[in-house]
Amino acid sequence: MKGHARATASRSTLIGVALLYLLLMALVLVFSRQVLLEVSFAGSTSRRLLFALAAFVPLFLLVMIATNVVRVLREHSAGRPGTRFKLRLILFFMVVIVLASVPQALLSVNVINAGMRALFDTGTERALRGGLDVALQFYDERVEGLREFVRGEEFDEFTAGVIEDPAGTWERIRRVYPTIDGFQVFSPQFEELYAAGDESMRLSPGQAEAAGEGFVARESTAQVSFLRVRRSVTVEGERYALVLAMSLPPGFDETARSLTEALESYTQLQLFQTDFRLAYAGIYVFFALPLLLLAILAAFYLSDEIMRPIENLEQAIARVAEGDYSFRVLSRTRDDLSVLSRSFNQMVAELERSRSKLIQTEKVAAWQEIAQRLAHEIKNPLTPIQLSAERMLRKHRSGAGDFDEVFDASVRSIIREVEGLNHLLTEFRNFTRLPEPDLEQVSLRELVEEAATTYVEHAATEIHLDDIDEEFIVQADREQIRQVFSNLFSNAVEAMDGGGEIRVRADLVKRGNSYYARVQVRDSGPGIDTGDHGKVFNPYFTSKPDGTGLGLAIVERIVFDHGGQIWFETEPGLGTTFFIDIPQGGSNEHDTGSG
Repeated sequence: MKGHARATASRSTLIGVALLYLLLMALVLVFSRQVLLEVSFAGSTSRRLLFALAAFVPLFLLVMIATNVVRVLREHSAGRPGTRFKLRLILFFMVVIVLASVPQALLSVNVINAGMRALFDTGTERALRGGLDVALQFYDERVEGLREFVRGEEFDEFTAGVIEDPAGTWERIRRVYPTIDGFQVFSPQFEELYAAGDESMRLSPGQAEAAGEGFVARESTAQVSFLRVRRSVTVEGERYALVLAMSLPPGFDETARSLTEALESYTQLQLFQTDFRLAYAGIYVFFALPLLLLAILAAFYLSDEIMRPIENLEQAIARVAEGDYSFRVLSRTRDDLSVLSRSFNQMVAELERSRSKLIQTEKVAAWQEIAQRLAHEIKNPLTPIQLSAERMLRKHRSGAGDFDEVFDASVRSIIREVEGLNHLLTEFRNFTRLPEPDLEQVSLRELVEEAATTYVEHAATEIHLDDIDEEFIVQADREQIRQVFSNLFSNAVEAMDGGGEIRVRADLVKRGNSYYARVQVRDSGPGIDTGDHGKVFNPYFTSKPDGTGLGLAIVERIVFDHGGQIWFETEPGLGTTFFIDIPQGGSNEHDTGSG
């Protein structure tokens, strides 16, 4: 459940970050044009907002990446399974991301440089200036031509008789200057006497009166833009006003204004080429850096997604190895590893069934062996008991004189054999009715010292306990573990008939995810015969003529009930060492070995 919650939280976080990044891209697209056009304006609200958001997303992603790095390193330091592979997987993703981003960055830099070179190419400036110069030259030529015409001597010739025949005057002007598109004649009181040409260029009497004498001016209406000039002529002492108009090409004003604005803007942009490069680079970084960080964060998420089913399988295998056959691996229905998980679950279920059958078979076989051993052990003393009873009966019936002596010897034999049977049955009862261990925090050295007390006074045997730390704590049943060491010491003393040394050592070791106290009990006896290695812990196996063969079987049973292990190493003529792993208790601080 914790793994599922962690996966859901990481997925939700990743989706939230992705949505936040999409929002940032939208804002950058909205404000990028304004930023580029107002590159010299550093205090605009839109740019401040954009920069704040652009800085927030990378910082947020960096914090999340740092959090994930700390988490993975902690898992690695704690020895969590799969963390080494996860680190390699994350490094692999990061290398791929960097290798993919470097060509993109180089291409973007080249594109920006190419765009800047194309934008600020000197040919562009020459074209804009040339277009504007052509427009101005065209305008100046029209103005100068109109001005020279009204000021020249030819104008008086063309306008002679204009009052009597204004239409004829207009015809003469149009033949010589077809570019003139409008003609008006006003009285001395500026009343319109005649008008010809394009009506959209006609001036009102007020406009004609306000026009300067001989001054060429540009006028614009909704339909057309044109040049106009006023020239006065004197007829019979009266001054009449003549107005000539010359149209400009359609859209001339707009084109000239666009060229002027474009040239001014281009000139301003040239002053901020460096700022423009920085602005382009900044926009690229605003896009690329969060994307790179998001890809790195996705690497952590993907590594978790890839490793999670593997970690679940590894944990399941560890649980099964510890004997928990009820553990099952949960996986997504559509997950690629779901087939492996189902196969593992089927395998564990089959192992559980096989184990149950095996345990049942072993129980039957064990009880069969115990029954055979008991029958054999009980049958052996019954024969001398029967013979003693039959002997007493015969002596009694025959009235033999030595009946009292025979009776006394036979009764002692029967009592001896009955005591042996009682001892055998007591050992069997202790073996079969061994209680569950009552675990507590106990001092290992104290337990060993209590068990060794009985044998310390044995003059021919030396027991060394210096290699057990006084602060070594184990989780154990005090009485049962003391019985373990008592049995091991008893066997060692009997094996070293004639004296020897027993050395006891304890170390802290780690097996899987658990810590154990590994106790070594080493004697200097003759060792165990090679042929008996596999029988040492079997019930009723003994190499001693008066032994029951249950001592080491009880030791193994107690150790296993404590969740530990016991084994031995032996060398003929050099002695035997028994190793016992007992679960650690408390907070021991010893050098750790490997189990």
